[in-house]
Amino acid sequence: MTLASAPERPDGSQHRGSPSIAAERPKTLLFCPCGREAAPDEWRVDRDGTHRRLVCPDCGETLTVR
Repeated sequence: MTLASAPERPDGSQHRGSPSIAAERPKTLLFCPCGREAAPDEWRVDRDGTHRRLVCPDCGETLTVR
């Protein structure tokens, strides 16, 4: 495995991201047009025969059908 350094900014400093934001958010998020953002296991799952729908529990919008 090769380690890469953080990208350098024009002023010469390096950006490593915000640890406070990274600590608060999971890496995998789903976003709804209503503004909700949450991990995949925090969405409602509706089954329709052989299909599964991920549904926003706040507004009822269907995010995906699988």
